[in-house]
Amino acid sequence: MTDGTSDQGSGARGVRLPMALLLGQAVAGPLLGVLWWALARRPAPWLVGEPVVVTGAAYPIARDGSFAALTALAGLVAGALVLRWAREHPLPVMVAGLTGALAGSLLTVATAGVLPPSDPSALAHVSVYAWAVVLVQPLVVSVVVAVVSLAGALVAWTRSEA
Repeated sequence: MTDGTSDQGSGARGVRLPMALLLGQAVAGPLLGVLWWALARRPAPWLVGEPVVVTGAAYPIARDGSFAALTALAGLVAGALVLRWAREHPLPVMVAGLTGALAGSLLTVATAGVLPPSDPSALAHVSVYAWAVVLVQPLVVSVVVAVVSLAGALVAWTRSEA
């Protein structure tokens, strides 16, 4: 016979873990925004490919590429956390992971957009050129969870067949 405290502890944990995942990514968004702003406002030669590429057309591509790389790393971390925490409550953790990833990605763009441009005479702030790149972080979370879950299911299936 079990007492009600273990069920209440499990229920509280079932709410805290998804909220921590969602809020953690949302808080990380502005931090990534500052880092992305620092990288993208004056692209370094290693980022835009200079001296090979010297045109101004490379800067939006470099900005989007650096944004995609930063948010993909954040998505890898979030995907690992989803896999670790999703054992008891998989659906709320996955929804919180995807929602937090989208919120973090949008907050990254918003933070970099409100910081000053590199040149005071420039009108444009740091922003993404192709807005689809905002979906990189949630996509990486989804792919990490799907690939690891599929691999685990295949391993379990092959072990049960043997």
